Amino acid sequence: MANPRLPEFDENSPLRPSRFGHIVLRTSRFHEMAPWYKTVLNAEPLFEIPVGTFLTFDDEHHRVLIIQDPNATPRPETAEGVAHWAYLYDSLTDLFTTYARLREQGITPTYCVNHGFQFSLYYHDPDKNEVELGCDNFGSREEMNTWFENGQFAKNFYGYDFDPEQAYQWHVDGVPDAKIFEETYKGEAPDLSAFYEEQS
Repeated sequence: MANPRLPEFDENSPLRPSRFGHIVLRTSRFHEMAPWYKTVLNAEPLFEIPVGTFLTFDDEHHRVLIIQDPNATPRPETAEGVAHWAYLYDSLTDLFTTYARLREQGITPTYCVNHGFQFSLYYHDPDKNEVELGCDNFGSREEMNTWFENGQFAKNFYGYDFDPEQAYQWHVDGVPDAKIFEETYKGEAPDLSAFYEEQS
């Protein structure tokens, strides 16, 4: 099994989208969902009406559109489709700062994983959609590719669950990011053999 490597794109590559635009969420809990996304993303509205809001957290006109639909029903946990979407921060400091801010407002992750190449905190919004907040563990493509070459990701692409409060406290105490990575990238590795067999 080959180790992963980041693809290279340049001016000779086929035309591709320049960026990902937005997601649209249809909900029967608009008055819970809109405040949740405003809080989690520190998002500001472009336009709001009583049953809808266009939210953004950067220079894009909108990144999330939330629309009230009284006929919307909960999606079964086993339904096909999107498993989660992710928002990334530039550093572990930014990610932990956000973790602490949300924790103070009663919003805590359901589970957390060090995937090796990325730290990920997984939250659930009021409709039980899974929303990932994360950051890359390496500062350059070269560093990430070097890590991929060690073969660990190919053997265990999930990574290891970790306690966010313990990791946050290490960060507050001044433990270097590399040491936090080391301490959270270990434990009982999930057995992925069944997954590989099912897909082959």
